[in-house]
Amino acid sequence: MVVLKAESADEWEDVVSNCFVPLRTSAFSAGFHGQMEHVRLDERVSVSVVTTDGTIAERTPRLAAHSENDDLHISLQASSRGLVSQGGHRVPVGPGSVSTYATDSPYFLDYSAPEQRQVIIQVSRSALKLPMSMVAESCARLAVPQSDAARVLFSYVALLQERSAAGQLTDPEEAAEITKDLSSTMIQGSFGHGRVVPRSPGGMMFTIRDFITANVATLRVDDIAHEFYMSRRSLYNLFGRTGTSPADYLRNVKLGNAAAMLTDHKYATWSVRRIGSECGFPDATSFNRAFRREFSCTPLEWRRSSPEFQHGESQVA
Repeated sequence: MVVLKAESADEWEDVVSNCFVPLRTSAFSAGFHGQMEHVRLDERVSVSVVTTDGTIAERTPRLAAHSENDDLHISLQASSRGLVSQGGHRVPVGPGSVSTYATDSPYFLDYSAPEQRQVIIQVSRSALKLPMSMVAESCARLAVPQSDAARVLFSYVALLQERSAAGQLTDPEEAAEITKDLSSTMIQGSFGHGRVVPRSPGGMMFTIRDFITANVATLRVDDIAHEFYMSRRSLYNLFGRTGTSPADYLRNVKLGNAAAMLTDHKYATWSVRRIGSECGFPDATSFNRAFRREFSCTPLEWRRSSPEFQHGESQVA
């Protein structure tokens, strides 16, 4: 990861132009500060976290006319509000908004409000392996509807940023392929054709894990296979690449949730049985057996060892 900082609009223009494409920028604070956390995964995809006190950025017609690539920006507005304009269209963006726009056409970004933070994926349109008409239509409407696929994409990018900052991004090439795959899945899925599944094993695995986390209490292995149009055997083969099985992963997520709830003061009045049921264990016996196998103690012993219980905040066994 490269972390670049700027203390003026001129410095910031150099930063964004070098990391993205040449832009014209202006600042709206006398004490302007901007920071770019930039990770280039390969020649066709990079991910960045951009934080500023408030700026505008313009890809002028002259700059766009000299474009040497077919890059697309997929941008998540993480905080504050702004406006994205391209091709005569404009959309307001706020926390959670996702937009797509092409870098070989003029565009204007009004991020003049303070405390701006965007997560930006810059990716070659041809690398997405989608019909160019679909990518063009996504850019034309600018806004991408909120969806599970968008959340999965930016959750994965956040994980990449964390690993890169910690020096733990060991396979940038694989990360690039997964980022492109999840980007394609989000764009294709935004047109409302039902669930679109990733093509790469890594993209599929990350998406399935996200689905399990969101629905763990009621899931069975067969439900996961059905949701992602897979046979049970294919699902086990996919998980086998990581040295586990879908059943083991599902059980471990349930147990992790239960362990967290048992020591969380928000659930201090909940019984152990109720927490087990909420986390997907049908009865107290199966909950106790699985919990002891994983943590070498019963759920009640786990709860009693927590500071909340010892301080008298948890009164329910």
